[in-house]
Amino acid sequence: MIRQQGRIVGHFDTTGEAALEDACVARSLFGLAGGYQCELLVADSERRILESTPEGLRVLSREKCYRPVTCAV
Repeated sequence: MIRQQGRIVGHFDTTGEAALEDACVARSLFGLAGGYQCELLVADSERRILESTPEGLRVLSREKCYRPVTCAV
């Protein structure tokens, strides 16, 4: 999540083997001098709403669950 002086201005999604490194590089592009604050979140699980019918289970919705993480790169 990218904020400038408290206002949300955007977010950056990435996947793959270098996802953490890519996110940390993107984070470094926004400096504190410009009033930017960046929060790095990682999706580590998801919530699902399921429907059970005689035909079986069906996923009605899913929502990713995020937790804060610090850059290790």
